Amino acid sequence: MTVAQKTFCLQDLLKMVNKENLLKEFQRIKALGFVQSLRSNNTGIGFTFEYHLGITENNKKNPDFEGIEVKSQRARSNSYVTIFTKSPSFPAKVNATLTGKFGTPDKTFPALKVLHTSCFGNCFNSHIGGYSFGLKVDRSIHRVLLQIKSIKNQSLESTEIYWTFEDLRQRISDKLRAMLFVRADSKKVGDFEYFHYTSAIFYLDLNFDKFLKGIEDGLIMFDIRIGAYKTLHSKSFGKPHDHGSCFRIRGVKLELLFEEMVVV
Repeated sequence: MTVAQKTFCLQDLLKMVNKENLLKEFQRIKALGFVQSLRSNNTGIGFTFEYHLGITENNKKNPDFEGIEVKSQRARSNSYVTIFTKSPSFPAKVNATLTGKFGTPDKTFPALKVLHTSCFGNCFNSHIGGYSFGLKVDRSIHRVLLQIKSIKNQSLESTEIYWTFEDLRQRISDKLRAMLFVRADSKKVGDFEYFHYTSAIFYLDLNFDKFLKGIEDGLIMFDIRIGAYKTLHSKSFGKPHDHGSCFRIRGVKLELLFEEMVVV
């Protein structure tokens, strides 16, 4: 891509998102000072910011605020943030395949299987179920493979589980044309946590090649979060329940994925 082409694309993206409106809203929320978290634990920081932004909690495929995805994190945290959720493209009913063959008994309902594990592109992990999970970018067939092998004999399972480049590109296009990454100071007062949203970085144009390289280098992980529906006597009881299996990266590494960034 030439400089002229890149500039055109960035200008085109800017027309599709309402950057100035979001930055104005961020400054308004920042001026509120410390606000009480509206939810306990780690999800409170994002939920509280989005509440003050006027965003209703949702799992939509579209960006959070007028074409822009919003992420939040504590100021001194080096934890992972979700880039986007996306189950593998193949096979059909992949969650049932994963839990059925590689899952472990649920703590409450041992007859049901669940699977929670985090895997990377530069190594295989270890899972209590006796299998190792890893990612592999295969550019020759335009796929990101979820590879699974037995810890006991180190042999790869024959199950084909993968994302197509096309599906990943589409998910990025739908969700991540632009992102506002917000950081907040936090404090505890009694039993409650309070946040002061103090700084933000505006990112534009997630680069797909950089995303793939992030997987290969072990910067991006895929977090498998498959539980099971546990409401007795319901039609869904026992079926796999995806709690948001997703690609994640440490917040401080986000800048490695995007073409442009502006510190607010």
